[in-house]
Amino acid sequence: MKEIKYLYHGSRFLEEILKPNQATGIGSAKDSVCAIYASQDRNFAIPFALSIMADESNTCVWELSFEDEKPKIIIKTGKLNTSQVGYLYKVPIDAFEQIDEYHWISYKPFKPIEYEIIDPKEYLHWIVQYEQRKTNKTIQNDL
Repeated sequence: MKEIKYLYHGSRFLEEILKPNQATGIGSAKDSVCAIYASQDRNFAIPFALSIMADESNTCVWELSFEDEKPKIIIKTGKLNTSQVGYLYKVPIDAFEQIDEYHWISYKPFKPIEYEIIDPKEYLHWIVQYEQRKTNKTIQNDL
């Protein structure tokens, strides 16, 4: 098994110091603690660097799934802002504790090792609008 040396944290914001924030996940309690979240899988962290904006009713709901190990971001409400870059931070593993297969959390602020700019246009092939997915499914069921 490959030794994990670093983790990845995705954010829409460029920060010198990463600080814990209240998460608003809709899964289990571990998805909504006040912490810094990271993953050993870059592809799991990148979606959090994308700027998915709220819709007219001020709601934004999306989920991440993997199909054949390829990420799919299903936007249920909201829309991807393709003109706003995001940031993928490389962070020290010793600042985190693992809480499940994909999530690691840190409760204390720290300085990231480095970051890279994430251009949302490079990840458009990961995006599926929920209405588009429903329509595709309906078409498949009609065949």
